[in-house]
Amino acid sequence: MPALLRFLAVFAGGLAAAAAIGKLVPHVQWLAAHFDVSLAASGFLVSAVMLPGVVLGPLLGGVVDRFGARRVALVGLGVEAGASLALAAPLSFPMLAAARLVEGVGYSLVVIAATVLVVDVSTARRRALALAVWSAFAPLGFALGQWLAGGIGAADPLPRAGVGHALALGAVAVLFAVVLHGDRPALGGAGQAGFVDTLRHAPALRTALAFGCATGVLLGAVALAPLALAPASGLTVAATAQLTALAALPGILGRFASGWLLGGSARPFAVFLGAGIAGCAFLVAALGAPLPFALALVCFAAFQIAIGALPGVMSAMLPLVAPSPGALGTVAGLANQMITAGNLLAPPLVLGVYAAAGVGGALAVLLAAVALSLALVGGVGAYHRPLAAR
Repeated sequence: MPALLRFLAVFAGGLAAAAAIGKLVPHVQWLAAHFDVSLAASGFLVSAVMLPGVVLGPLLGGVVDRFGARRVALVGLGVEAGASLALAAPLSFPMLAAARLVEGVGYSLVVIAATVLVVDVSTARRRALALAVWSAFAPLGFALGQWLAGGIGAADPLPRAGVGHALALGAVAVLFAVVLHGDRPALGGAGQAGFVDTLRHAPALRTALAFGCATGVLLGAVALAPLALAPASGLTVAATAQLTALAALPGILGRFASGWLLGGSARPFAVFLGAGIAGCAFLVAALGAPLPFALALVCFAAFQIAIGALPGVMSAMLPLVAPSPGALGTVAGLANQMITAGNLLAPPLVLGVYAAAGVGGALAVLLAAVALSLALVGGVGAYHRPLAAR
């Protein structure tokens, strides 16, 4: 089976899994009214899918290392599909929240296992590119789920969203079963000592923390941009948010570009440093300078592209910062834990600082997070040699 076809199957699994995050976003107001809860409470239903990754990420990664990535991915797809089907039942708000948490366990199993599968199905020559492109599954899947769910009528969206998503997950599971064959043999690290040693492995831990900082910056900037740019746009904050969301979409190009550069002679840290500095400059220009709105949007898109390269670099580096091939699942779980934590913490932190100290204070937080990410990976020796030379 061609490597590209197998990679596309894994990427489709990531898209289908990540659609779980976005599929309730268009209906948070309906959820609040239907269950007689606040918008904050209905918003929890959106983020609940990510919580198991924050709490259980490395443990779920250990499960992948122990039982095999393909097998665990299929189980995760089944768990996620079953929880999605439950949305079609008449649930109370606590039951719906519980279903979303179970769905989150399936989601985390799929994306952690799929990271290992990307390594398994890609050739050594294309591995950096494959992993960098793979890192785009989350924003694409989120947007896809939100877009598809937005076309569902508001009368009672849960059954259609739940069943439709479950069918998509089932189709991907069939694709996995047909296109992917077998699991790599266990390579050690199944015992508790190996698991703990992996969590203590400095290159893996530093990369995971930097991953969380970088992805948090991207989402924190998306939360800040509508407030910072609304005066210049002359539109409402909500209308400005729609435009800044569109301007954030090109950020996926940064992940593709980082994989292309790493597949050549570029050093990972050089790509990371250059993208980080450029991203900070574009962010300050977009949100901190008195630019016309159209130009500010262009700078914001350039910021998303530049900083979007950072997750691409770190995704490509995961096999090299793992202490052994048999611990890659645990390292991917650790990275998933930090990424999810960054996504959950960044928007409220940035908006809280904005409320207290204005745009300047919020920008300082985002720039500090980029600097911390650079400092973390700068101390990892594996980042300082070209991948093509290994």
